[in-house]
Amino acid sequence: MKTPAHQGARGSERVRRPADLLLSLLALGVVVVTLGLIRALPIGSTEVSNDVSRWLLHIPRWLSLASSVAATIGALAFVVVALFTLLRSEARSALNAAVAAVAAAAGAVAAASIWHGEHGTVARAVMHGKNPTTLVIDTAFVAFLIGSDLVRRSRWSRWCVMSGAALLLTGLAVDSLTPFAVVAGVFGALFFGWAVRWLLGAASVRPSNNELTVWLKDRGLDVRELDGGDPRRRARLHGALVDGTAVEVRMANRDTRGSGLARRLWAYARLRPLVRGRVALSSRAQLERVALAAYLARSAGALSPSVLLLGEMAPETLVLVTADPVGAPLQTADGVQGAASAFEALRALHDAGVAHRDLRSENLVLAEGRAGFSSLDSALPGAGELVRRLDVTQLLTTLGRIVGPERAVEALRTAYRPAEESAIAATLQPIALAPWGWSAMREARGCLAEVRHELIGADATIPIANLERFRWRTVVSTIALTVAAFLLIGQLSKVNLLGALRETNLGWFAIAIAGSALTYLAAAENLAAFVPKRLSVVRGFLVQLSTAFVGLALPVTVGHVTVNARYLSRQNVDAGSITAAIAISQIINVVTTVLLMIAFGLLTGSGISRFRLVPGANVIIGLAAIAFLAAVLLLVPQSRSRLAHAVWPRLRSVWPHVFDAVSQPLRLVLGILANLVLTLGYLVAFIASLRALGAHPPIIAAAIVYLAGNAIGSAAPTPGGLGAVEAVLSAGLTAIGVPAHEAIPGVLVFRTATFWLPIPAGWIAYISLTRSGTL
Repeated sequence: MKTPAHQGARGSERVRRPADLLLSLLALGVVVVTLGLIRALPIGSTEVSNDVSRWLLHIPRWLSLASSVAATIGALAFVVVALFTLLRSEARSALNAAVAAVAAAAGAVAAASIWHGEHGTVARAVMHGKNPTTLVIDTAFVAFLIGSDLVRRSRWSRWCVMSGAALLLTGLAVDSLTPFAVVAGVFGALFFGWAVRWLLGAASVRPSNNELTVWLKDRGLDVRELDGGDPRRRARLHGALVDGTAVEVRMANRDTRGSGLARRLWAYARLRPLVRGRVALSSRAQLERVALAAYLARSAGALSPSVLLLGEMAPETLVLVTADPVGAPLQTADGVQGAASAFEALRALHDAGVAHRDLRSENLVLAEGRAGFSSLDSALPGAGELVRRLDVTQLLTTLGRIVGPERAVEALRTAYRPAEESAIAATLQPIALAPWGWSAMREARGCLAEVRHELIGADATIPIANLERFRWRTVVSTIALTVAAFLLIGQLSKVNLLGALRETNLGWFAIAIAGSALTYLAAAENLAAFVPKRLSVVRGFLVQLSTAFVGLALPVTVGHVTVNARYLSRQNVDAGSITAAIAISQIINVVTTVLLMIAFGLLTGSGISRFRLVPGANVIIGLAAIAFLAAVLLLVPQSRSRLAHAVWPRLRSVWPHVFDAVSQPLRLVLGILANLVLTLGYLVAFIASLRALGAHPPIIAAAIVYLAGNAIGSAAPTPGGLGAVEAVLSAGLTAIGVPAHEAIPGVLVFRTATFWLPIPAGWIAYISLTRSGTL
């Protein structure tokens, strides 16, 4: 008899639990977010920390000191007893605990040194500028508890929680810790404890092969030659019964917790609920699902693994024993008959209400002309119709590679009715192969196209089923919202927005908002003036409003061009007209701005020489980077060839549309008037914002300041020209005599009316337009 691969006592083997790695990353994320919020909101975080400390001073001093001493002595005694116990039974766990405590203490000392060296907000909010000894000790103690893995023991778990909580709460009571110190210390300790436990390995709770064999024999299964095969898959063993039947033994316990969780969570976020079904997040639930699927499959007569035993082995291991189906892998030589049998087996599985969801070639077997499934690990009992159609797509892809697309479709028609073919063709998308990974989806594109051609023909068009929970434009929207929140918090932390708004005249502020709204209507008319098609004014207004949101993820000009191009494309405007309309509208905008600056400068009698509005360093660096990149592309032969054969012909095709638009005086006049109204709207908003705070600058001089700021903002490589616009406008206002205490809040109110407030409205417009198909 073959020697079992695992003979030692339970706990002697070390295992890296996937849950430890996932939890350590989660704890690290909490620490990073906490410190990031402290830096982003320095005043508020310091006030919260001080308020809690003042409130805790109401506790009698003698009581807090006595509790702190008792908690410290109790924690020290706990560490001594725990180390003594672990060294006698699990020396490796004692090593894990010691390493985790030392690493956490070193991390706390390093962090405290950095915070004190900065003399910044984090030191005040987390430590009140005091000695970090208590933080270091508490962090090391919590890391010791996690690294030792004593919490899993019922006799120790209560004492672990009580001792850790007492140490932290008494640290707060004696003002040695702050709420932020508790959060950073606890989650920092959790990070070090779980990370060390994953790196060095924790004591395995998996039963030994001898224990498992005896337990199975007591339940009527005499399993021989039990072996794990792959050492990385200790929870899955292979063996054979006395009669030679091959069996597979799988276990779910603390060691398997978190295994495959990242992949299941990705499916949960990526695919619609109707597609993915109910996600089994725990390994125990996954094992129970496999058992149910195997039972239903065998009841339906499908060739698949059969359940021999499902039971709980003390203290915490769920054991599933299945008999492997007898057969050989499906090969090209089996031809159409084998492929047809595979579809018949899949139909039987679907009739039982089970979706397989992983129909790769290695999961298909053929025995005496009858096809079946060698594995049901990803099966979903109680699956809906859409999930079962995805199974058909997967099997078509697999068989298309084995026997060819034509034979695969021929085999499909032996088990599925012609009326179902259009519904199946609607799911012939690479995303249907998401469980196989990105590489499999890319490789299967050609095969899916050939299968679709064989199934419905080359000219037929069918609606595509929506399988994804979110599309890439949803990802862009989420990123844009995150960027907006980050930038807004950064600006509000430096400027007293509430103070400025409290002193704002609401009537003038309403006029500023109205001027801002007028700009989006003018932008819509400016674009429509050069398009050889009548466009809806209301829809165009909403499209331009949505650019306020999209522009967060891109520089302002790039965001406008991208949205307008997509809008015109959805309105069935040809590519040449789109390029010409956008180019002309942008050119007229630039020319109008320059001419207005010159005209206003002449009206003031001093030109624009008195305003030293020099672009900021970020603008200059951005323009230099663009110029450098263009020069590099022109020096590379492949890039020059690409420009000559792809870009230049496209540009030449645009010129006729440009000349056609320019040659019509009415369009040109409408475009110029729309640009003038757009500029007028921004000027009204700018002057009204200044008037709202009591500033009364000369209107023409203020107009020059705004036009210069608008020009710099359009060239700035930041979303909405953030930073550059504020700096230029503030400098320009002070240059024309507006006091700084009026200029800076006035610029802030102007940006609130024209940049920040349109963002949520733009987001609503963007979502509405995308759902209606306008964008």
